[in-house]
Amino acid sequence: MIPRISSTIAATVTALGLSAAGAIAAQLPANASTFTATYSCSVPIVGTEAVTVDATLTASPNPATVGSAVSFALDISSISLESPIAIDSWSATAAIDGSGAETSAFDATGSGGAIAADTDITDVDLTGSWTPSVSGTDTFVGGDFTIVADTALLGDLTVTCTPSGTQPTAETLTVS
Repeated sequence: MIPRISSTIAATVTALGLSAAGAIAAQLPANASTFTATYSCSVPIVGTEAVTVDATLTASPNPATVGSAVSFALDISSISLESPIAIDSWSATAAIDGSGAETSAFDATGSGGAIAADTDITDVDLTGSWTPSVSGTDTFVGGDFTIVADTALLGDLTVTCTPSGTQPTAETLTVS
């Protein structure tokens, strides 16, 4: 009976150890590039606004293989743009432009819930994918982005933003 208990305890400890190792591995930071970019946004009712975007773009896997899809996560921590009215929900699309070994472009999209009036827009998470066809190094920058805000007061409002000046490199991807 004691050997059976000790083998059960050993199996449980091993399982817990493997679970803990998996949790630690899952918490390791991804190879992400943080950047700050400036945009000019056309906002209904308000007009044109100069906006700063703080974000992180992560390519996975990185390095990548020719012909295999690469997932991109664009996590915008803040947009220096306050919503003058409450937003019930929103959707967004951001163009991601690539250059280097090959010229490319793709969209990252996402949606989210309520944003209170007079509050900066934060925690915008967008995803997209791209499949490289050439070996080498590619760099990616943010392009135009659009936010469609659903409001109870005015219905859908569309905010369009274009880059101001040269955009910083958001992510570098190695392809083999």
